[in-house]
Amino acid sequence: MAVKLPSFDFGKIKDIFSFRSRSFLGIDVGTSAIRLVELSRRKSVFSLTNYGEVHSSALLKNKPFRIFYKNSVALSNKEVAQAISSIVEEAGIQTKEVSFSVPDFASFFTSFEIPAMDEDEIPQAIQYEVRPYVPLPVDEVTLDWVVIAGQPSSTPLKVLVVAVPNDVVAQYQEIAQMAGLELKTLESEVFALARAANKYIEKKDDAKKVIGLLDLGARSTTCSIIEKGVLKSSHSFHVGGNELTEIVAKSLNIDYNRSEELKLEIGLIPQGKKDLRSVLAPLIDSILGEAKEVFRVFFMEEGREVEKVILSGGVSMTPGFKEYCAASFKKPVVALSPFLNINHPKVLEKNLQKMNPFYAIAVGLALKGLEK
Repeated sequence: MAVKLPSFDFGKIKDIFSFRSRSFLGIDVGTSAIRLVELSRRKSVFSLTNYGEVHSSALLKNKPFRIFYKNSVALSNKEVAQAISSIVEEAGIQTKEVSFSVPDFASFFTSFEIPAMDEDEIPQAIQYEVRPYVPLPVDEVTLDWVVIAGQPSSTPLKVLVVAVPNDVVAQYQEIAQMAGLELKTLESEVFALARAANKYIEKKDDAKKVIGLLDLGARSTTCSIIEKGVLKSSHSFHVGGNELTEIVAKSLNIDYNRSEELKLEIGLIPQGKKDLRSVLAPLIDSILGEAKEVFRVFFMEEGREVEKVILSGGVSMTPGFKEYCAASFKKPVVALSPFLNINHPKVLEKNLQKMNPFYAIAVGLALKGLEK
C-alpha cells in the first residue's frame, strides 16, 4: 500500500496482479517531481501494479529536475536517474520497459493538411511539410504526429505534429540507461495526457463531446481539445503553479514554502484576513483567458464549441479552483481521474483520489506501452 518515507513516496501492490501477462512503466519527469506508474494488462483489463514519486526538494535542495532553456530543456540526468532508481528499488519493480514524457514547453506543435495518400507514405510527407513550422532544422528534431481529420488513401488529411529537439531525446536515453531501464517510447506530455483522459471518459457520455483539457503544472500550462477521442489541438504557455505561489509570497511577504502551503490550504475560498482570492485571481484569469482563446480558435475553425472542461495538474487541486473555472468558462468542469477505469485495490481509493491530478501523464505513458 502507499508508504511514506522521509524523502520518497511509494505505492506497492504486492502479488495482487501476479497473473498479469505484461506490464509497462510510465515515467513523468516534471519540473518539481518525478512520478512513476506501473500498469499491467490482461486481455482488455488494465490494472495498477505500482506507483511512486519523488520531489526535487528531496534531492536537489529546491532546484528543479528540469529547466527550460533556449527552446530546449536541461535535465539533471544523474539526479533524475537516481530518483527513478530509488522508486524502482523501493517498490520492488521488475519491469524494465518504460516510456518517458517530454515536456510540452520543450516541443514544437503545429497542424497542417497533406493530400490523400497511403498510410505508409504519411511519415515522409510530414517530414517534408513540417519544415516551415519548426524553428530548427528537421534533422535536429524527432517528430511525432497524429491524424486529426480525414482517412488515409481516400481523403486529404489534417495532422497534428510535435517536434522534439534531438538533444532532449538524447538526455532521456541517457537517463534510462543510467537507471537500468529499457526506453521503448518518448511521448509529448499532451499525447499521454489525452490518452489518460480518453481512458477516463471512455464509459461516459462525454466520449462524444468536444472536451477542453487544461493541464496546469508547476512550470507551464497546456490547453488541448479532444473530440471523439482524437486530440485536435494543443497550446502551451509558460505560466504555472510556481507563479501563483510566488505572487502569494510577494503579496504577503512570506517565504515560498509557506506561500505554497497557504495556496493549497486556502486557495480561492474566502478565509477572512487570509483571503487569497484577490491575490490569485488576476493570474488565474490570464491562464483561463489563454484557454478561452484556444477554445475560440477551435470554434472559428471547426464550428464546434467545447462542451466540457477537464482539469489536470497540481494547480487543479487548489481549493475553489474547479468552481472558479466553471464560473469563468460557463461550462461543466471536472477534475481528471486517470485511475477511474483501471483496476486497483479499494484500500488505495483515498490515496488515488489525492494523487489523480498529478499522475495522469504517467498513467497515459504506461497505457501507451500496453497498446496492442
